[in-house]
Amino acid sequence: MSEQVRIHSVLGDIEPSALGRTLMHEHIFCDFYRVTGRLNELLNDEALAIEELAALRNADGTALVEVTTPDMRRNPEALRRVAEKTGLHIVMGTGWYRQPYYPPEIDMLSTNELADRMIAELTDGVDNTGIRAGIIGEIGIHLDYATAQEERVLRAAARAQKVTGAPLTTHASMYPVGMIQLEILGDEGVDLSRVIIGHCDTYIDLSYHLAILDAGAYVQFDTVGRNHMNPDSRRASALAELVRLGWAEQLLLSSDRCHRTDLVAFGGLGYGYVFTEFFDLLRSHGINNDTLNTITVENPLRVLAW
Repeated sequence: MSEQVRIHSVLGDIEPSALGRTLMHEHIFCDFYRVTGRLNELLNDEALAIEELAALRNADGTALVEVTTPDMRRNPEALRRVAEKTGLHIVMGTGWYRQPYYPPEIDMLSTNELADRMIAELTDGVDNTGIRAGIIGEIGIHLDYATAQEERVLRAAARAQKVTGAPLTTHASMYPVGMIQLEILGDEGVDLSRVIIGHCDTYIDLSYHLAILDAGAYVQFDTVGRNHMNPDSRRASALAELVRLGWAEQLLLSSDRCHRTDLVAFGGLGYGYVFTEFFDLLRSHGINNDTLNTITVENPLRVLAW
């Protein structure tokens, strides 16, 4: 890895080796409520966020990727304050989420203009704050097909990725739509080794996961603890099978905290769960500590550096 390559956090650039154990798909601040009408889907309490993130530090976590995009009410300056107060490395996302959340400019701007907005946030920072995005995404497909708008956003994200070299992370939940995303991104000429297909643990199918891995992308199990989507016993078993088949270096983990009831204060599992109870479950399936380090330390530093 060249000396020029860095990981871009909300507090500035860091050496990849400084990143440490990382949750790859989380939310600290987000607002789904204005679309869904469900108050549980609103995180906007900065003091509470700082308290909750102590659990991640206590679990030996040192970093997280915050994939809230502007259409989910991303808050760069609050993320910077949280990073300062917690000591965590926070990598911020850019782009647009999925169709129900899109702002009018998705139709009003050209695909290249959409790409230019992402490129500016990745290279110059957001709205003269100097706070740079360090990853593209989460870029989503809402259902089991890509709408015309979603395809345009994916193509714009692809063009931003090619210009910057930044990693690109997706939302592909409950359906095997990661393959649609890879087809669109591949058509734009993206290096698929820079792509993370999200929420793969919401659709547990070995052939689907292997197709993503064979394409060169990362398979991300990032809804750990969400047993209404899949029980963690199935997640652990599926991840262990992929490790057994030799794919540990293309796997990533996270828990996608985005509801109030995800937080310890509201009875949830919190940000420390992946590196504590779920690690124990993975060990019971034969995954050793070296492999856990590969998945949660080495893979994140490799994909987040650009």
